[in-house]
Amino acid sequence: MRDGLLYFQGLSWNDKVLTLGLGLCQENSRFKMKNFPTGQERPLEYPAGAWLRYLARNTPLTNGVKAGTPPKLHAYVSSVHRETVIMEQSLPNLESDRKSTPRYYIKVLGKALGVMDALRQDRGGLRLTDVAQAVRLNKATALRILHTLQRRGWISRDPRTKKFTLPLGYRTYRIAYAQLCSGQPFSDAVTRGLLEEAKKSFVELLVTDNQYSEEKAIHNAEWMIEQKVDFAIEFQVHYRVAPIIAHMFAKARIPTLAIDIPQPGAIYFGANNYAAGLLAGEGLGDWARKKWQAPVTRVLLLEASAAGPTPHGRMIGTLRGIRNTLYPQAHDSLPVTHRDAKGTGTEAGGYQATSKILRQLSPRERLLIGTINDASALGALRAVREAGRERFTAIISQDFSPDPRISAEIQDDDSPLIGSVAFFPERYGSKIMPAVLRWLNKEQVPPAFYTDHVMVTKENIQEFSSQRYLSPEIKVVA
Repeated sequence: MRDGLLYFQGLSWNDKVLTLGLGLCQENSRFKMKNFPTGQERPLEYPAGAWLRYLARNTPLTNGVKAGTPPKLHAYVSSVHRETVIMEQSLPNLESDRKSTPRYYIKVLGKALGVMDALRQDRGGLRLTDVAQAVRLNKATALRILHTLQRRGWISRDPRTKKFTLPLGYRTYRIAYAQLCSGQPFSDAVTRGLLEEAKKSFVELLVTDNQYSEEKAIHNAEWMIEQKVDFAIEFQVHYRVAPIIAHMFAKARIPTLAIDIPQPGAIYFGANNYAAGLLAGEGLGDWARKKWQAPVTRVLLLEASAAGPTPHGRMIGTLRGIRNTLYPQAHDSLPVTHRDAKGTGTEAGGYQATSKILRQLSPRERLLIGTINDASALGALRAVREAGRERFTAIISQDFSPDPRISAEIQDDDSPLIGSVAFFPERYGSKIMPAVLRWLNKEQVPPAFYTDHVMVTKENIQEFSSQRYLSPEIKVVA
């Protein structure tokens, strides 16, 4: 004892704890921590007498004071026998020796788990300061841990209240997805992307198939409701049944996201239709100005009436792009024909509609064709070849689907199919699934967001490898 202080050294504590030290001061007949070390668990109370007996047995003393090197720990001692000393949980058992600390314990992981435990105990959420106090961390360390956990999807932050919350766990979510049509390249690419993202997020994804059918879409919606899923992702092309399906999900209180075809009350993800159409129209107009000396005499737009007014924005954009880039005199006088490619934009529908128009044209009339999708473009292409009009026709499609015929035609110098606006269906999953999880965890999600669009032509097609479509087999459960 010297000046009211006892000096000790050689304790088997972590170097950080020894460096920081424990300053204990008496207050209201209790010993309390001063400069409590950061990164430690909630303190426990121990009788001061037991603490001193432990030190007496484990620390050599000379007249009560350790001789030699400067002290690593000091404690103010007064009224020892009936007082309590607050110690760290890092010393849960004062009777144990230095081997009691787990050899392979990862401190930073322990801190992160401590943060998650604190959030689990308060489901209303905690702010940064609350978390730091609850886990005995400084704010800088707590912020780094919280930011990392948020980036990895384990916790969420409300930007309005600035509170962090621990969700129920992504592993418990059941999400149902009704795909457009199994075997259709674009639809399959979307489905595979969602399956991959669900696996990464530990989400149970139930996949069913709408098969381009209104009746099947309604039946699948009923099945998804019976499964009591947490969220439904709907990909169907018939805009007339969208309100029916929306009402079913709303009645069951199941939130939904609609792909490409809007659905009342649902988050929308898909094409920015007008912007995609504008790319196609500008591509057609630029190509015609560079390749043809004579003016364009006709524009044919192949649509999908079953999809409703929203995808029609592609046709509006296509026509606007053509008129903006062609000769000024063509702006008002250019003949435009709209035809339906059998409701959903099928290859057969594109072939039949184009064949009828070609029979009305003279052999050398120059024709620009804009299509609603790749399937109808392939049908139009077949009709053009049968009519022998390859030199006087140019086609640009929408989707740039994984169908290998599309890539082959774009790369063929003699093909009338000169390009396709890419929608990147293989990327849908990486955009949709995080948005769904944010919504389920009560984070803000925009009512509509869009895929990227790029005009793919012979000049840049090598940037888009077919390998991007390879992924696990699709398993339809209903």
